[in-house]
Amino acid sequence: MRYLPRCASRAVFAVVLSLMVGACAYSIPEVDPADIPSIRQALSSDPLNTDLQVQLGMAQFKGEMYEAARTNLQAAVDSGNVSGPALLYLGMVQEEFEDWDQASDAYTRYLEVGRSEPLKAELRGRLQYLAQNVLQQRAANALATEDQLANAQPTPRSIAVFPFAFNSSRDDLEPLIYAISDMMVTDFAVSNALTVLERAQIQALLNEMALTEAGYAEPGTGARAGRMLQAEHVVQGVITTLGDDNIQIDADILNVPSSGSAGDLSESNSLENLFEIEKDLVFGTLAALNVQLTPAERQQIDDNRTENVLAFLAYGRGLLARDQGNYQAAQAAFQQAQQLDPNFDAAATQSTETSEITTAQGTSTADIAVTASTTGETGTGGGIAPPTSTTTGVTQTASSATLRGASEAVNPTPTAQTIDLGSTSQSDNQTQQQTNETRDDAVQESQGSEGATSAAQAQIRIVIRRPGGAQ
Repeated sequence: MRYLPRCASRAVFAVVLSLMVGACAYSIPEVDPADIPSIRQALSSDPLNTDLQVQLGMAQFKGEMYEAARTNLQAAVDSGNVSGPALLYLGMVQEEFEDWDQASDAYTRYLEVGRSEPLKAELRGRLQYLAQNVLQQRAANALATEDQLANAQPTPRSIAVFPFAFNSSRDDLEPLIYAISDMMVTDFAVSNALTVLERAQIQALLNEMALTEAGYAEPGTGARAGRMLQAEHVVQGVITTLGDDNIQIDADILNVPSSGSAGDLSESNSLENLFEIEKDLVFGTLAALNVQLTPAERQQIDDNRTENVLAFLAYGRGLLARDQGNYQAAQAAFQQAQQLDPNFDAAATQSTETSEITTAQGTSTADIAVTASTTGETGTGGGIAPPTSTTTGVTQTASSATLRGASEAVNPTPTAQTIDLGSTSQSDNQTQQQTNETRDDAVQESQGSEGATSAAQAQIRIVIRRPGGAQ
């Protein structure tokens, strides 16, 4: 049973009460599997208490009872409990079931309500890792339901860019097939007239289809993959080297519903003018699709370049390694691209995301739970012990350290008398002292018609005895 110090002055009472009410954005206390019986007993008396339901889910998660944990946590969230611990543990248990979409959704919602900034930073990086798994899962589902998608209507004005096939003996230039498609995706996205599919989403499907570079340019492949992606148009083609210093790119704009061509383009130039080729392809494709650009949009597309071909090649190697799940190699390649061109923003972004993915790969859900408990999201981490509603057998504590500091400003005696908050079995001595006082009992007040307790609604009267015994 928890006790709080008494208060002797209205001023100190106001300070203490404001501190307690301010703490009502409380975290749910830490629990472990040994607490499951007592939490169940409390829930039997207060079945509408979603905080208890969250605690039960947390304890079950720690006991690796994942199915039961998911049931209780999901029920609590569905009933309106969108506290940080509820969403966090729901995300973690969804991870255990490899339901990456649902885990990402729970973590994203946690970022809106969570109280632990270190944990938020960790989850932002983890979402990058989950995104890779989401894409793979969606690609597998698309392939498994390919027959159902055959007659599906494409997303209007949508476009996908496939990696270009590579026709050259210059293996050192092969990363261009990934880097150019990525740059084209970024350029197409400048216009609001198009819905542009992410390169990673496209690559996840192509990987699931087990395609090689040689198959990227085949019309049948583009139409098939485009239908599964529900894209209206697919840009695909071939990169060919001409001697040692020249390059040519032939591209086709495939209309997926008709499996016919909406236009084809061919551009060639010296390797050092590679970015001029890419921009000509982008502007030509937009013209073929009747997309009108503003002068500002045209300038933004034209400015999206690195000017350093070696940095661009390193960037392409990074994309390939990332697609293959080799995040360490990807990180090294992106860092090299940055070193070659410090102004290469796309390389900097990819480097940061890849670093976050690498960190997340080495972090378990148990590690996340530790971060939550040590940084204030659950339990008393971060120096704030949360107040909580109390129901049969389960007590959530208020910040005794904060209250003790306030009371000692009036009465520094370390043995100050206390009263029991919410107790139904106070001593005769305490009962006698409070005979003429009006007291709102937090437990009694919270057991109203709603059937659920709320620490934030509890009104608390705190009295601290003055030195010498007078109130």
